[in-house]
Amino acid sequence: MTDHSPLENGGTFPCLPTRGQLLRALTLTQNTSAMAFTIFLVPHLASPIVAAFAGLDGAEKTMMIARDLYLPLEPILVYIPLTIHLFSSLSRRLLLSTSTHLSKSIRFPALPHQILAYPLALLLIPHIITHRLIPSSSAPPIRELSPSELGWEFVGYNLKSWGAWIAYLGLVGAGVWHAFVGGMKVASWLKSLWRRPAKGFSSNVRSTNRTVYPEDKEKASSDLTRRVIPKSRKLGLRGLIVVLLGVVSIGLARVTRDTGLVSGMMKKRYEAVFNATPWAKLYTLF
Repeated sequence: MTDHSPLENGGTFPCLPTRGQLLRALTLTQNTSAMAFTIFLVPHLASPIVAAFAGLDGAEKTMMIARDLYLPLEPILVYIPLTIHLFSSLSRRLLLSTSTHLSKSIRFPALPHQILAYPLALLLIPHIITHRLIPSSSAPPIRELSPSELGWEFVGYNLKSWGAWIAYLGLVGAGVWHAFVGGMKVASWLKSLWRRPAKGFSSNVRSTNRTVYPEDKEKASSDLTRRVIPKSRKLGLRGLIVVLLGVVSIGLARVTRDTGLVSGMMKKRYEAVFNATPWAKLYTLF
């Protein structure tokens, strides 16, 4: 018999996953969680774009439609995928960075969308805290701002600070760049999954016990080479980001103009939200 027995491959004791297996698992969770989060991201970004053409009322109506789509499944479409994506991405980067035989371009963030992921997280987490977690507090004077109370008027009131403008536009710019380039990565990954069965594998199940990490090293290098964005596409992507930021800026400006005066009670509740953040003192600097 040519098949290896289980004893020859380490006995019946359970084996720890190889680096290659861990990388594949982390890549799977990283990409699938990103796809799930996109279901929320696309309708959520629609509101500031609509605001550029229809003002505060258009943004409010678009947001209410979007909330009807994702709010009932918010933990599944937002918090769980986002947590999984952050954890799997950081774990994958840690695993690659400790693989000293790989090139530095693979071990450490080298591409713009990879580098942008870190400031993006620093902008996204405070955004969630300020716009979702703190407003749900039952403590007075916040008293659980309802979805109807936590609309674009809240954003317009926040935009009286230049710091808020920087945060919103930075979040949109970094988020869209990361999402677009990451989307191309996910598309390439899906194509590789689709083509993989065509390569032909041995029908022997035990053949999956082979050492896979050297193969993963080659795949990682080749995948990175294939994912380099051509100059023409990079220019187009940059142009798209600039146009999108311009449209969002117009939308935010119209929301700020249309917000007008806020009632004393709502102003008190809004201020309580901002003052409850750990970075409340930063608001006074702008």
